Parts: sequence; structure tokens; C-alpha cells
Amino acid sequence: MQGKRAVKGIIENITGGASSAHAYIVEGRSAQSRESVISEIAMGLECLDPDVSARPCGRCEACRQVAAGTSMDLIRMQMSGKKGYNVKDAEPFVERLDMGAYGRFLIGIIDEADSLSETIQNKLLKTLEEPRGNVILLLGASNRDRLLSTVRSRCSTIGADAGDADEEAEAAENLRAAAEMLCGGRAFHEFREVLEKSVKDRTDAPALISMAEDILRERMMSGDDPARMAAKLELCERARADIERDMDRSKALRRLFLELNDSKQRR
Repeated sequence: MQGKRAVKGIIENITGGASSAHAYIVEGRSAQSRESVISEIAMGLECLDPDVSARPCGRCEACRQVAAGTSMDLIRMQMSGKKGYNVKDAEPFVERLDMGAYGRFLIGIIDEADSLSETIQNKLLKTLEEPRGNVILLLGASNRDRLLSTVRSRCSTIGADAGDADEEAEAAENLRAAAEMLCGGRAFHEFREVLEKSVKDRTDAPALISMAEDILRERMMSGDDPARMAAKLELCERARADIERDMDRSKALRRLFLELNDSKQRR
């Protein structure tokens, strides 16, 4: 996660008037890391401590309200879809931001912003470009490159897990282990346990399927029955399509495991 000193510097710049940026992409693979940075920034912006360098103090009423999620100046875009945001979710969010703050800043938060459709991102452009003077937008994203270039150009980027190489390596290792189990005929309960550790973000499921497809192609190149490998690859593509159509990703991957490891598929 980005160091506390760096986050404090951002808070001081905004509250002290040294920063003109009003929209930030909080980028990090871990949803927990993103939320930690977003919460600290929000608390620091609303903090009532007169000493800018002491914000967030964690003790004042504003800090306690932000921590409890009861602050009237903390607005989160609500996700009405089972697996993602709908276009209608943007309307009340933008309308509330246009009303202004009760306190020092009005903070609009969208996590998993990189999952927003192009239509929703385009609806947000005017708010990103010309917000009210005391509005700060925080967009959580696991990969900022999935956001439209027009959105990225209007935001500064904050790394939520910069330097956390160990966590990244462990996450990649868990995904690889799950992909090998998916293709390797291991016991279902073993795969299910690894699946819970490896698939925590909406981008993890497609990544896991891609790794499995790479393993299957390698086997095909190494001499495994091309027709059988092609059939398995087709199952992978179907699982990816089901997830994109909002099927529960864990359910889709568990089904894929059973299909890939069916006795007919193994022969």
C-alpha cells in the first residue's frame, strides 16, 4: 500500500490549497488496500484538526463519522446490478455531488470504477471536468488502463499497493495454482479451497481462465490430443462468456472444474 507519508502529503496538499486536482484514481489490485487509502484520504479531508499535518486525527467528530460511514459528505455510487453498475446508478450520484458539501469537502467514491461501462464513464466526464469547487472524486480501480483515456486524463493516480511486491507475487502464485488444479484433475475440494484464496476481485476470474487456457494450449503443443484440448478450450470460453453475462464467477469456475475433469474429458 502507498506509504502513510505519501497519503498524508496528498491530504495536506488538498486541504492546504496546494493541489488543484479534484479527481483521483486509487489504483491497487487489492480491494482492501484501495478502501484503506480511500478511507484515510476521506477522513483526512474532513478532519477538523486545525493542524493540517495532523490530519486525519481520528478523534474529531468528522473523523469518527467518516470511519463509521455516517458522514453526510461521503457519497458512494451504489451498485444496483448483481455483478456491476447500471447506468441508472450514476444519476443520483451525480445529482448529489451537484448539491455541494455540508462540511469542508463533498467526497464522491466509486470503487471498481474500472468496471464501469463506457456509457457510465461518459456520463461522469462533465462531473470530472467541472465539479463544484469543494468536490473531490476518488475512483477505486484494480487497473486504471481499463478506464477511458478521457477519464484518466482528468484524474491524478494514487497507488494503493505500490511496492507491495510480496502480496502481488502471492496473488499471482495462487491464481497459477488454481489454474493448474483447474486443468489437472485434482480433488474438487482442493480446487474450491484454492479458488477462495485466489479469486477475490472481478478481474481475477478472467485471469484464471486465461491461465488455464495457456496451460491447455501448452499441452496441445506438447502432443496431447488436439481435439480433446480444443473441447476444453471451448469450455473455458463458455465460462468466460457466462461470467461476462453476470453469472456468479465462483459458480462458473466450479462448474468449469467439474466439466474439465469429467471422465469423458480426461480420456
